[in-house]
Amino acid sequence: MPARMPGEPVFVSFLWHRVPQEFVGQIIPDGSEVRLYRRPTGQLDLVTDSATFGIKPASPEDERRLTEVEAAGTSCVTVTAHPARPKPPTPAAPPRRRTGNPHPPAAPADEPFTLRVHIYAPAVGLAVPLSTSLLLDVDDAVLEDATKYADRADTVNVASVMEFMRRELFLEPRPGAQANARRMVVSAGPAGGFAVGFRVHGPGLMADVEKNSTGYRIVRLLSSVHDQRRTSHKALAVGSIDFRDMTARQRDRERIQQGLDLVANQNGYLAMWDRYQELEARHIRGRIRNFGTIRYTKVKVESDGRCVFTVDLDRALPRTRAALENTTAAERLEIEAAAEVPASVTDTAMTDREWLVASRAQKVRAWIGEPLGYDSVTATLRLAATLNDQKDPPPQGWLYLAHRGDQRRLDRREKAMQKLRTDGTHIPALPTLLEGRSWPQPTTRRITKLSPSALNCFAPHGPTPAQREAVLTALNTPDVAIIQGPPGTGKTQVIAALVNQLGDLAQGGEVAGSTLLTSFQHAAVDHLVTRGWVFGLPPLKVDSRGRGSKVALDTWRIDSARAADLRLRERPVGQHLAARRAAAELAATYRAAPVPPEFLPQFLDQALAQLGDISDPTLVGELCSLRDRAERHRIRAAAMTDPDLRADLLPYIRSLRCTVTGFEDDGPRTARALLTRLDLADSPLFDGISYQESLRIAASTASPQPELLNSLAALRDALLDRLTARIRLPEVTVADPTIAALLDRFAAQLAEAVTRSPDAIAAALLDYRDDLRSDPEGVDDTLRAYTVSLASTCQQAVSKAMVDVGRQDGAFESVVVDEAARANPLDLLIPLAQARRRIVLVGDHAQLPHMLEPDVERELSSLGDDVRDRLQESLFQRLARQWEHGSSDGHTRFVRLDTQFRMHPVLGSFVSDNFYQGTLRNGREAADFIHGIDRYGEVPAVWLPVPLSAGGEAQRGTSRTRHAEATVIAAEIAALIERHPSMTFGVISFYAAQVTEVWKELKKAGLAEFTDAGGWRPVPRLCRDEDGAPLDRLRVGTVDAFQGMEFSITYLSTVRSCAPAARTDVKRAYGHLTVANRLCVAMSRQQRLLAVVGDDDMFGPDSPKVIGPLAAFLELCRKGADGRVVRP
Repeated sequence: MPARMPGEPVFVSFLWHRVPQEFVGQIIPDGSEVRLYRRPTGQLDLVTDSATFGIKPASPEDERRLTEVEAAGTSCVTVTAHPARPKPPTPAAPPRRRTGNPHPPAAPADEPFTLRVHIYAPAVGLAVPLSTSLLLDVDDAVLEDATKYADRADTVNVASVMEFMRRELFLEPRPGAQANARRMVVSAGPAGGFAVGFRVHGPGLMADVEKNSTGYRIVRLLSSVHDQRRTSHKALAVGSIDFRDMTARQRDRERIQQGLDLVANQNGYLAMWDRYQELEARHIRGRIRNFGTIRYTKVKVESDGRCVFTVDLDRALPRTRAALENTTAAERLEIEAAAEVPASVTDTAMTDREWLVASRAQKVRAWIGEPLGYDSVTATLRLAATLNDQKDPPPQGWLYLAHRGDQRRLDRREKAMQKLRTDGTHIPALPTLLEGRSWPQPTTRRITKLSPSALNCFAPHGPTPAQREAVLTALNTPDVAIIQGPPGTGKTQVIAALVNQLGDLAQGGEVAGSTLLTSFQHAAVDHLVTRGWVFGLPPLKVDSRGRGSKVALDTWRIDSARAADLRLRERPVGQHLAARRAAAELAATYRAAPVPPEFLPQFLDQALAQLGDISDPTLVGELCSLRDRAERHRIRAAAMTDPDLRADLLPYIRSLRCTVTGFEDDGPRTARALLTRLDLADSPLFDGISYQESLRIAASTASPQPELLNSLAALRDALLDRLTARIRLPEVTVADPTIAALLDRFAAQLAEAVTRSPDAIAAALLDYRDDLRSDPEGVDDTLRAYTVSLASTCQQAVSKAMVDVGRQDGAFESVVVDEAARANPLDLLIPLAQARRRIVLVGDHAQLPHMLEPDVERELSSLGDDVRDRLQESLFQRLARQWEHGSSDGHTRFVRLDTQFRMHPVLGSFVSDNFYQGTLRNGREAADFIHGIDRYGEVPAVWLPVPLSAGGEAQRGTSRTRHAEATVIAAEIAALIERHPSMTFGVISFYAAQVTEVWKELKKAGLAEFTDAGGWRPVPRLCRDEDGAPLDRLRVGTVDAFQGMEFSITYLSTVRSCAPAARTDVKRAYGHLTVANRLCVAMSRQQRLLAVVGDDDMFGPDSPKVIGPLAAFLELCRKGADGRVVRP
């Protein structure tokens, strides 16, 4: 029973009249509900859950109040006002004989106890017999209200919220009543009765209830602080009262089951991908079997972490041996080393689905490495570790193809799919929506304005209408939102604005880690991290292997430290802070590099000079004493190593006479001479040796006694021992713990003094700056506790690393996926299954498609054109197509950004016309994109023709090259890149072999170099901008690697060049150039200038329609108004 009840109570005091012996002294706790019962005999009882006591009013006033309480009947609630201890009444004193005393002693009075009685009227019009249930409907709006008042543990699900509301709004059945007879305190609705509505009053929470056609519905929850009806008439409703789940999820149980049936349908969309998953597991198992196992008998771990295994490749499979002997020609391999071969390699009986989840049960730990080469002379295989912090491989064991990563990858997909199969997702509509069906959602209150922090993401010009609509659509979506962002339309700004406003909306709740930013690859995640700052903090990148860039985090640390420096310059360091810093530095310096004894007095003098004027006098006194002691030790140490002192004293000590004959010769003189030399030397070398008394007696005695001669002999030996002792200086200087502890006390005392001085703010800034610069791990921990967003790849969204940062349940209020059109749907399901409130997919299906395993794609495509088409359509494109023209429930779920800001308007219009049906607008003027290259003229489109006569294409394995184009590109860049230091240059090709060819030509031009890791990079001078800041001014890559990137100038190498007779087979003649998605990416990376390098004869007016964009670009250049054909 709550200690505080609605309404004003009546307090009535009673005396104990009858107490059962077994309950004497047992305390009835404060706030315990009791019942008052009047027997037919008139006796008043107090009834608890376990006993009945006889009581009586303590005074006539209490008798009057009791009459009022009894008149209320069962519409009152009676509780103890304090702990009550039942005890029998004190017996009356026996009568006394008259003694003449007019004031006999009184009998001791019984101690009363008090009850708190809340009197309510019956809830007329709301009388609920126990045989009938009164159900109060709880919908989603009530759940949202409950999150404002309940702890997180009470809002896990609908059941926990309703249990919270029972505690706050209901009273338990009164003592002795039936178990289901709940009670609630109510006040009448606006009409003055309970017929159309009422308010339920709890001690801290209230609920407004209205009547509808099906019963009663809770309209809202609000705090009792806002109760304007404190003095109004309140009533007590008694009966079988409870809440009824009428949330959208409960109402949609039937639709949920229909969605689960769709997922289970073998012809459904998700079933097709489930089959893809199983086939991928089969192909991975096939590669493992084809590789086989290799026994190794010895392993040597080298200093660089590489391992050399002694193996017998003669027993290996021929294909495996060839791959290991020629690692440069083979595809990239990873090999595991373990003491035993795991069942996932040897067990052929398990099914493919059993195999892909087998990693959950396997405990074998394996070392993983990449082969560097095989030495047939020594029969050794060298491998480089591919994971950090691995334990060394076992001394003997087996090598086999690494597959744990594949198993984990497939297992994460399988767990996400299992959630969809079993209604395990937090968004119940998700399975149905993914199957392409509609799921009508009720209309809710919409967010109609962007917050200031969201608007700042579009500074200085503000958002376009489409950008504004995209953010609001993502905020208001009841489940999933799709944002298509063509090149340069600011989709990253939209994501930044979205996460900022989500942070603003979450303030007051659990903000940290509430949003997941994810994408299919690390480069895209890194890009999100650089732009997705909220409250001045970057997202925290989460990855099990620490892959990807930490540029955003490092940039934030550096910028924050610089800002602190600027603030410190505005606040000159005062003497308190200077002394505190000096004390801390002195203590740290002394511990790290203890001062040798010969320099210790000087060090302590420095400490006194820096700390003495402002520190505690007691500490200063201790420091002075230590300084004096150190000086004495220094002098003694110097004397012990003084060769002149030794040479001077040694003859005098040896000439001291200790025999009768010798002493009679010149004993007094030698004693006097030694005494004089020792007094003049005054060396600490002889501290502890008493020499003066013996030498004075000897100097004044002609006939020595035996006792004197013995003392002189002992003195001579002691002096010789001290003088000729071999001095061993300490090899390592050790810090004196007394000095170190004293310096720590100085630092602590001065730190305390700073907090009370004008230097307090400067000290806080200084500590903040120093931590930013010296403690990056601490910065990571702080971000983990405060940053709004976490970032990871789709696979890492459920990794152990994500659990380590505090996402125990793995769920996020919002999941934002960038480059969603490129993610394999199975990988995309992983973060989607973790979303509680909303999913926002951002991407562009007109650019690069998702990545598929070629072998699996071919096998599934053989089932028919429909399967092939569905495989090639990304999940992003599927949902975009479903919602592009609106949703049946009126919710907007799709927005296309329509204004590009990246490139010259001529190029923007070209991309719009050729890839987006003319729907893109230009957001900037041509004057913003002047490149100033005289050779090209001030036009944004250039074609550099390289005819077939200059050299045709060549095949390199499955790829292609054209040396003539690579030579032209290298020459063009060499002529321009040094003359235009503010611009960046990108070279794009559809073929990886051509990328290598261009790098080679750039190396010849002195612009590139080959790295030790086996890759290419620009020379160092091209890795910084004109101000010296890090900037890659030159990049060369394939189309697949360049989505999301942009450059001042882009060169596109077409590569394909063949005679007209060979062009009849369009696919064979033009290859990748026939894929519209790739062309879209390749021709939209530039800002100021796009230069296409290729055989213009391949792209004339009669060229195939599939390479229409390249033909249109050539035509644009030939017209001359906005383009130019420039002969190399």
